[in-house]
Amino acid sequence: MKSGLVVLIGIILISLPQSYAEETESGGYLKINSIDITLKPGYADVSVNYALEDAFRFISLMFGENDLRKRLIDQLGFENVTIISMNYTDAKIRVFDIQPIYGDGLYWFPAHEFNSEIPEVTIRTNQTSEHYKKINKLENGIVYY
Repeated sequence: MKSGLVVLIGIILISLPQSYAEETESGGYLKINSIDITLKPGYADVSVNYALEDAFRFISLMFGENDLRKRLIDQLGFENVTIISMNYTDAKIRVFDIQPIYGDGLYWFPAHEFNSEIPEVTIRTNQTSEHYKKINKLENGIVYY
């Protein structure tokens, strides 16, 4: 039984196009479609919509989601995060890189660089909403309350 599973996984991996192996910079089997960042007092809620290649969806089902989690966090580039929920199409993440400033209920979301190009990024505060297309970094931080 175990040898049959190993052979099946080997066939799946061999049959994958070589282009998947060459996509290490863009995230390989994980392609982020959009990110929606909602800034809250002291943290940011981040909703990520992404696509997985079918073969890797099967492999994640068989062996767990640890590699998927690591790859997603690596592509996002945030340091201090907690994954709230995650499936094969989207994830909800809480980011704690927010810093209070001046002690008057103002917060600072620092400039940020993603580790891949993101097709759509929306950043929301309690007063504004900004939408970006095809970016790999947020050049300016955001002060909000």
